[in-house]
Amino acid sequence: MIDLSFKGPNEKCSGCPALKMNLPRHTILEEESEHECDILFVGESPKMHEGEWVPFRAQEYSVIMNQLAGLGILSKFKVSMTTAVKCPSINSDNLNPEIRKACTAHLYDSVERYKPKLVFACGKLATTMLYGKATLESRVRGKEHFLETPEGHKFPVVVIKHPFEVVSEPRNSFLFSTDIQNAVNNILLEQASDVQVDYNFSMTLSELNEVRDEFLESKMDMAIDIETTGLNFMKDTIHTVSMTLIDRDTGELGKTLVLAIDHPEAKISDRVKSKFIGFIQQMMARKDIRKVLQNATFDLKFLKRYGVEEVYDVYDTKLLQHLYKEDVPKSLADLVYYYFPEEKF
Repeated sequence: MIDLSFKGPNEKCSGCPALKMNLPRHTILEEESEHECDILFVGESPKMHEGEWVPFRAQEYSVIMNQLAGLGILSKFKVSMTTAVKCPSINSDNLNPEIRKACTAHLYDSVERYKPKLVFACGKLATTMLYGKATLESRVRGKEHFLETPEGHKFPVVVIKHPFEVVSEPRNSFLFSTDIQNAVNNILLEQASDVQVDYNFSMTLSELNEVRDEFLESKMDMAIDIETTGLNFMKDTIHTVSMTLIDRDTGELGKTLVLAIDHPEAKISDRVKSKFIGFIQQMMARKDIRKVLQNATFDLKFLKRYGVEEVYDVYDTKLLQHLYKEDVPKSLADLVYYYFPEEKF
């Protein structure tokens, strides 16, 4: 457990309304550690644990450390913790702009002291403090934001659930773990996947013809995905359709073909687009191979509008995951992490 020491208000607290609000235990927290770290978890207000002030309660601390250990992060990075505000009596309900301004000065000091490469904002109060304004946590969870200190240094901040939400509702553990892993992968590791994909991006008939027979004659299953301009299948358009051959027994990837349909940079003719659609129709109508899609209903509605109506043997990974384990999130990113936690995508 990381211990925190308390001292009386200092010059940064001058003008803070909390001094006049008769709030109990108005005092400031100062971290005992002066060491820099790779990852900094920012909790809410200080908590009492066995006579010591700490950033997180014992169960919350255990949630964080167990997740980090399970993900292999503790062995690779230095981790520390602090609080968004320094007074135990401050919370989301009584935090006003004046108090936030005073506490922000202390928070900047903490971040500058640790110089983290990644900051996790845990919960509503930490999100408000690190964003500098009241922010709906659910809208920014998992997204990268930059905190700029008065010294001009920028630190990447990612909002995650507070570990209390995992203690009170264990099913939140997956989201908590996934957000941490994704942030570490994307910000700290910056490591590209070692999966090599053999693909063709086709904007002409000659480019399609190079691989057409290979796809039509292959007995491998096919994963298919579309990229669109929006979510409305009645008015939005398909930018690209990608198809990847997959060995059903080994999972080995074959060739990937990406077809430009209504891609703004492709500017293909109606004749070429018609040929592309015809090829997609042929592949989707095959009864001897599986077509694997994520959220198939979405893709198939768009494809139907483009004339792809005859479709056989569809495997929807989102639906299959619901049947297998309905309490696990089912987005593509969630499924990738759930089944391939060691991969860096």
